[in-house]
Amino acid sequence: MSTKAEGIIWNLSELYESQQSPSIEKDIDEIRSAVDKIIEDFNTLWNNDASPEQWKELFEKLEETYEKAGRIVMYAYLLLSENTANQQANKLFTRAQEISSEIQNKLVPHRLKLAQLSDEKYEKLFSSDVLSNYRHFVDKERKSRRFLLSEGEEKIINLKNLTGKQAMTKLYSEFQSSQRYEVEIDGKKKIMNESQLRALRMHENPNLREKAFSLLFGRLKENEIVLTNIYNSIAKDWIIENKRRGFPAPISARNFENEVSDEIISSLIQTTMDNNTIVQKYYKLKAELLNVRKLKHSDIYAPIGSTKRLYSWDEAKEMVLDAMQRFDGKVASIVKDFFDGNYIHAPVLPDKRGGAFCYYVGPKTHPYVLVNFTGQLDDVMTLAHELGHGLHGVLSQKQTMLNYHTPLTMAETASVFSEMIMMDYLLEKIEDPNEKISFVASKLEGMFATMHRQNMFTRFEIEAHSAISEQYMTFDELSDIYRQELKNMFGNSIEYFNFSGYEWAGIPHMFHTPFYCYAYNFAQLLVISLYEKYLEEGKNFVPKYLELLSSGGSDSPEKLLEKVGVDLKDSRFWQRGFNFVERKLLTLLNTLIQERG
Repeated sequence: MSTKAEGIIWNLSELYESQQSPSIEKDIDEIRSAVDKIIEDFNTLWNNDASPEQWKELFEKLEETYEKAGRIVMYAYLLLSENTANQQANKLFTRAQEISSEIQNKLVPHRLKLAQLSDEKYEKLFSSDVLSNYRHFVDKERKSRRFLLSEGEEKIINLKNLTGKQAMTKLYSEFQSSQRYEVEIDGKKKIMNESQLRALRMHENPNLREKAFSLLFGRLKENEIVLTNIYNSIAKDWIIENKRRGFPAPISARNFENEVSDEIISSLIQTTMDNNTIVQKYYKLKAELLNVRKLKHSDIYAPIGSTKRLYSWDEAKEMVLDAMQRFDGKVASIVKDFFDGNYIHAPVLPDKRGGAFCYYVGPKTHPYVLVNFTGQLDDVMTLAHELGHGLHGVLSQKQTMLNYHTPLTMAETASVFSEMIMMDYLLEKIEDPNEKISFVASKLEGMFATMHRQNMFTRFEIEAHSAISEQYMTFDELSDIYRQELKNMFGNSIEYFNFSGYEWAGIPHMFHTPFYCYAYNFAQLLVISLYEKYLEEGKNFVPKYLELLSSGGSDSPEKLLEKVGVDLKDSRFWQRGFNFVERKLLTLLNTLIQERG
């Protein structure tokens, strides 16, 4: 069946007419001129007793320049994502990154001065309402001063990143996107990219599922020289820089950036580890449902039931919009604009980047969404997830550029909340008992992937970075660490393959953004708390939720969440989320199975 997603291609002309557009060069020239003028203005303001109004004007110029530079990076990245073989886009993306690095380097001295702003000077400027919008931005800079290096060191780091970690992550993306796999299905040989092969992990044929796992993970082992060197280089770079900055542990640098304490994240990691028994209970139950003694690792995504239902693009669109309309009309209207305005790229294409994302750069630029839509129910949920990001990006346009982006811990809030909305919508819509059982099982697996699996990645990273800080780690040594974390998550509920431990090398986040993954777990548990409040308060909760999303990164997560009644310091907070999963979903699944008989 065709999903009818083939023609769902985004329109990037709002950014630039084409890769050859003269506007790109014009903007680059304007950015460089603006940065020189901003530096000149900074020097003038530092040397004079400047008024809050003068500082406000400077911050506004800075914001405009940041967004303009970000828009070029965004345009090149989107072009490259739809076609990773596009060499012109590749060149533009590299150039855009270099320009961003150039801007950061020129601004280093002034960032350092902001960080060192005296209490007296700070109070004089920021007690005024004129600069209230920039208070949090400057507060973050001042808090960072104990981790900042000298001006020369900061500049060197920005420059070496171009040929260091940025080059490594770019190589990783291009290398992985270039992989092709030959698979035999129903007697016919097919050539697949990674996204298409990953979809086979959900195939009803257990032999084909195992073959997909074997091909995916086996290829990682075949490419071990490249992948191991890239990972060691990225991790070592992270370790050296953040040790030099004075962070107590590699993960501490990410926690600081996310504006959460090491203690809060340690509690999250340990509480999740303590609740791995929920995962193990479920997969033992799934083995019974599939009539096997014990699941293999390749069976964890196996479909439950014989439903072969695929959804067309139009059906997926209708379901997402209907679910959002039930939640709130304004939300539905914002989401609908993504479809109507051609801000989505949906088909699976040979050289297209795998997975899904939503990209937003600033308050004056509309977000864009990329998915690889194959018609599975999971793809419908992924679409809702990414459009949740898009909703967040649009609502945050209430903020100015320096307050626009949230830390990673809050970045998944709207996306996961949108999944919860879709979950309840589909639970109500699905009438067939077998399909409902299949859906609840799928939702549980989705939550395990968001919580326990991401926690497994984070625990792997903690161990891997600790080991790499002492010595180069081989592919097999890293695979041993990963294999142990797999066993911590699944226990004896599944059988493992030799190649199961190779999976770490195919997890993009661990290469692109070290210690990103706990943000998904954080968000899922946070959203469960928010969703329970929605179920209790009904429509009265909606304005508070939308205000939270509209706040962008204008305050710390703790302070923003206090406004909706969430206390991250409460030691019971994380456990309540796991209680909800076991109470609502695992219990519901057992009930549905018993009712079916």
